[in-house]
This record gives sequence, structure tokens and C-alpha cells, in this order.
Amino acid sequence: MGIYIEGLTKAYGKKRGITDINIHLPEGGLTAIVGPSGCGKTTLLRTLAGFHTADEGRILFGSRDVTRISPQGRKAAMVFQHYALWPHMTVADNVGYGLRLQKVPAKERERRVREVLERVEIDTSDIGARYPQHYSGGQQQRIALARALVVQPEVLLLDEPLSNLDAKVRQRLRIGIRSIQQSFGITAVYVTHDQEEALSMADYVILMNDGKVEQAGTPEEIYRKPSTYFTAQFLGESHTLTLKYQGKPQRLVLRSGDALVTPVVDEWGTNAETLERSIAHEEVIEEDGSWVMEGEIRHHLFMGSYYRYMVEIQGQSMFVDDDRLLKPGSCKVTIPTEKAYWFDI
Repeated sequence: MGIYIEGLTKAYGKKRGITDINIHLPEGGLTAIVGPSGCGKTTLLRTLAGFHTADEGRILFGSRDVTRISPQGRKAAMVFQHYALWPHMTVADNVGYGLRLQKVPAKERERRVREVLERVEIDTSDIGARYPQHYSGGQQQRIALARALVVQPEVLLLDEPLSNLDAKVRQRLRIGIRSIQQSFGITAVYVTHDQEEALSMADYVILMNDGKVEQAGTPEEIYRKPSTYFTAQFLGESHTLTLKYQGKPQRLVLRSGDALVTPVVDEWGTNAETLERSIAHEEVIEEDGSWVMEGEIRHHLFMGSYYRYMVEIQGQSMFVDDDRLLKPGSCKVTIPTEKAYWFDI
């Protein structure tokens, strides 16, 4: 079912957590809510779950108004950042706890617990004897996901479920969670501070800033067509150049990989990281649809599979990655104008 949020506001005393949120989350899809710390994304999720009571507005799961309904009455399940598994209960009892509350018969409960654990790739041969602490962090998160799914919720809510795991486990579980969500066909809402996680997993992305929706759309729309400077800076590795143009300051935002650095001896494309610069427009040469600036390769770091270079441009520095070892020296930075986004400041 789709989720409809209308005029939703939640405050903590004089401080507003979220303000006048109006948005529709698509049915059967995974919506990622992303943004910096304190932007209101967890407040929004917990208000959807019923753990917070909305001050204004309403929430509809499909055609059902759940704004004043208790968490257990919303037919939603939540997966927490810290797993929230009971250490004194076996895995079987942890996963089957919700079914026990629903008074599902024991045999049916056992069947559903085993079925859902197999779906999340947990060995079920000894789940009646093993406890959560006997499993790795990634396995515990899958067990927590199984506990949420076994009750067959209409809405699945996930609060930064992968933030405590190492990078390789996170990447595997991103695919696992997405695959499970699609196979169950559940409408899911996924809160994360990781923009890469949001863009790679979601059908729909909501970017929040200061308690409000900054921009929303598909991952491709929100990444390739940022409507504000905040969106352009937050999503992905961006490079910012502040130019004085026609007497009015403007800010140019570039995407990772859009900047090219050409050393004097050899030409090579790069994935530049960050350029933050204030420069007069007259100091930038325009050539074949690109801006060209003089620079100096100052230092390099060996990063394992590539080298990272510090390039200095008129007293400011940017980092550039390449798989070849290059010597310090003069270079040119070439920025394709068609890959740039302009925002007045």
C-alpha cells in the first residue's frame, strides 16, 4: 500500500523536528529518507511507526488513517539500528515473538519462523538452541529483519539498519534487504544518513534538511537534476566553485568524475573529489564548452588500488584519484560546462 503524509508536523517543546511534510510514498517500493544528522528523518520514521504522536497533519496507510492509532495497530514492523534482539531468547523465540502475541498456533508459528529465516539466509538447523550473541553482526541484522517480516506487515520501517556493520557486510546486506523487500512486495521506508546507500537501494528518495523535504524523486532525478544547492552538495561527491559572474556571486557544483586534470606530459581522466574555490569569472578561460584553469600537482597518497593527488589551483586544493603514479608539476583542470549546475548565492 502507498503511504500518504499530509501536513505532518512534530515538535519537541519549542524545537520542531519536522514541519508541514506533504508527500506520497509509492506502493510496494522502497523509499529512502536521507539527510544530515538532526534533519528530522528519524522523527519522521518514528511518527510513521506511531512511536511519536503527530502535533499536526495526518498519515494514511492506503486509505486507512493511522495518525492516532497505536504502533501495534498500524500493521507496520520496524527494524532498528541496534537489532533489538532479546539476548535471553533463542533465535527461534526472537523471530516468533510477534506471532506468539498474535496467538498463532505453535506448529504454524514454527513453520513461518523457519520459512522467513531461510529467506534471509540463516541456517535453521539449530535455531531453537542458539542465541543472538552466537551470530555475527550481519547475521543478527538478518535475524532482526526476519522478526519484522514474519508477522507479514503491510509497511516495513528500517532505521539505519546497516550503520553498525563494516563496509563489505553493508554492501552485501544492501542487496539482501532490497531483494527481500521486492520478493515480499512490502512498502518499505528506509532511513539512512548514507547518500550512496539511499541512491543504490531506493525506488524513491526523500532528502530532508532542517525538518523539511528539500527534494524528492527517483534516485536518478534527485542526483542528476538537483533543484537546490543543498541537494547538489549532499548527494554524491561534489566539487564547488564560487564564481563572481556579471556582478552577482554564483556557485557552480560539479559531480564526481566531471573534472578532468591534464598533466603537461600525459593526458588522463580522473575522479576529482572536492574543489571549493572563490575565483573571478574573468580568470577562467572558456574552451570548447569547458572551463580551463592552471594547477599544480603537489602531493600524492597511495590508496591501494589507486593514487590520490592533491592539486593546487590559485591557492586552493582539490583531490584527484588515478591508478597511475605521476610526478608533481604543472597541470590544467578542465571542467565540462554541460556537467555543471548553477545556483545563486
